[in-house]
Amino acid sequence: MLPVAWGANARWYGRSADVAITDEATSETAPRLRPSQARAAIDLALLVALGAVVLRVALWPTEIHGYPFAVGPDMPVYLWWARVGAAGGISLVGERPGTPALIPTLAAALGTGIVPALAGLQYALGPAIALAVAALVRGRGALPRGGWLAATILSAAWATFMAGGYLANLAFVAAFLAAAALLARRTRRGALAAAVLLGGGGLAHPEFFAFGVLVLLVTAAWAWWRDRRLSLGTDAGRVLAATGGGIALVLCGLLASLIGPARLGGDTSMDGLLRRTGQLDALRRSYVDRLVLNWRRYAPFMTSALAIAGAFRARGFTRRFLVAWVVLTAIMVPVGAVTGWFPPDRIVMFAFCLPALAGFGLVWIGDRLGRWWLAWPAGIVLVTLIVLPALRDWRAQETYVSPAELEQVTLAGRIAATTPPGTALVFTTDSPDTQVALFRRSHLLNVARAGVPPERADDVFTFLGRPHDLLAGRPSERNDAAYDAASADSLAQIPPGPRVVFVIGEVNDPAALGASGLTRWSAGLASTAADPRRLPASAGELRASDPSTIERTTVLTFAMLVTLGLGWGWWAMGDLPGGFAIAPAFGAATLTLAALGLERIGADLERGTTAALACVLAGGIGYALLVARLLGRRRRRAAPGLVLEGPSERDA
Repeated sequence: MLPVAWGANARWYGRSADVAITDEATSETAPRLRPSQARAAIDLALLVALGAVVLRVALWPTEIHGYPFAVGPDMPVYLWWARVGAAGGISLVGERPGTPALIPTLAAALGTGIVPALAGLQYALGPAIALAVAALVRGRGALPRGGWLAATILSAAWATFMAGGYLANLAFVAAFLAAAALLARRTRRGALAAAVLLGGGGLAHPEFFAFGVLVLLVTAAWAWWRDRRLSLGTDAGRVLAATGGGIALVLCGLLASLIGPARLGGDTSMDGLLRRTGQLDALRRSYVDRLVLNWRRYAPFMTSALAIAGAFRARGFTRRFLVAWVVLTAIMVPVGAVTGWFPPDRIVMFAFCLPALAGFGLVWIGDRLGRWWLAWPAGIVLVTLIVLPALRDWRAQETYVSPAELEQVTLAGRIAATTPPGTALVFTTDSPDTQVALFRRSHLLNVARAGVPPERADDVFTFLGRPHDLLAGRPSERNDAAYDAASADSLAQIPPGPRVVFVIGEVNDPAALGASGLTRWSAGLASTAADPRRLPASAGELRASDPSTIERTTVLTFAMLVTLGLGWGWWAMGDLPGGFAIAPAFGAATLTLAALGLERIGADLERGTTAALACVLAGGIGYALLVARLLGRRRRRAAPGLVLEGPSERDA
């Protein structure tokens, strides 16, 4: 048997269905590779190469700076969510239950720690997003090869804006774009698969899921207004069906995540602190400052101009979807800046509609130029000018936890383990700069909850101010309204009763370690706990990783997501290149659903058997659907020669 090609219309031929297949085909009898098969093979090779290149770029900060943690300010939040959720139940961290279920499952499946598993997932989702955009703009011949390659590269660069720590956002964006790619195929099968993607991605970030639902509803309304029909045979009907299915999965997951102990309180970000304490003016100013500071990174003039041109070049569902997304982004950014309800900068980061439409815009320019030897150089120059600033900023990304800080917090956790449950574990922090001080308060809460034993996470509190003020029972003041209010609020959050105070040198003035009433436990840690002694390490302590482990885990994570999602993707998309392009997004979404479902019925996410079962459920269903479809096609198309044909776009 000779394999002719993979991808669209891939076939393996034998002489007869009743005769053994051999490799004795001659040049006269061997079938030739058809143009569509050759295109599919080339597209698959390009997609694999693009995925590898983008994955390599995603690891730049780790390779260049030797970081032992993932980059970004939100990384500590996901660390303690994953540890506490796996140990005590997802209900404790159920605000965004998808990622706290996914991270420990990946760690157990790959046999690695939480720190490299988190970094590997964060870095693997960037390539997943870029490939999902390729699936969207490549489908149904929407763009020639040069156009969808450009859109993929531009989207990979855009993903670096969100890859700096916003893990839940990345997981949802990958699923959202993959769902759109399926809806662009205009099949009922695609609508069903899109609902699964939206459900898995929505559980990672329900707030952005709500925005995604709004985009899909506007897209459906536009399609209905155009056709005046509503059924599963129309764009509007399929979009509404997929959206409804996604909403049902997300609601079921969120409701299931409420079963169990109540969610832990505390401000996991400076934004949450300002909002809870009523400092809305300061919050709005912070949002606007962030938007202005990051505006240059988005190359707004070139990207926006190309996106506008691309809106005239795109067609069908893809055009309606991307343009609706652009319009809602243009509305929501000023709303967020004026009201302070949400960070407008994050809405811009989410706007992958812009680089996708920019790919169409480059093709539009090429059509106007009319000559390939002019169009290709012009496109390369424009793509380079847009991509280089994003890559420069990505290389300069920082991690927000140091090994020394984690080591000191871990030692504090060992001390905490010797105290009775319910004893308040109060970590102090301060800085001369008010903004830095406010950030450190929420940052230290996240790091401390990640470092102490998971069962003591609810006992962790932070105090903003000088240790001697805390020991005297008063807030710190320095005639700064925002700082004074935050210090008083931090003191009020500490419950009455027994407490142990910890001062960590990494987030305090070094002189604070020598405050009266404190005992030095190490060079960087002082505490009110007396009798310094050597405390043994406990099982499951959080440890810093190393660059090589993070790099290896990232590659393994991406390969694992592709493997889990390929059956789903090929079955739903109808061709192997398209299936590969959405496979990592599908792998992440289905593994999220499987892990969360198993955890909710009592499975331990930190056990290898649970992780293996989650992987079997996540990937096995997709491969079962693919095999059933292949066998069905074989039965329907049985002929004198044996035909085993992969699902093609013509079936869509």
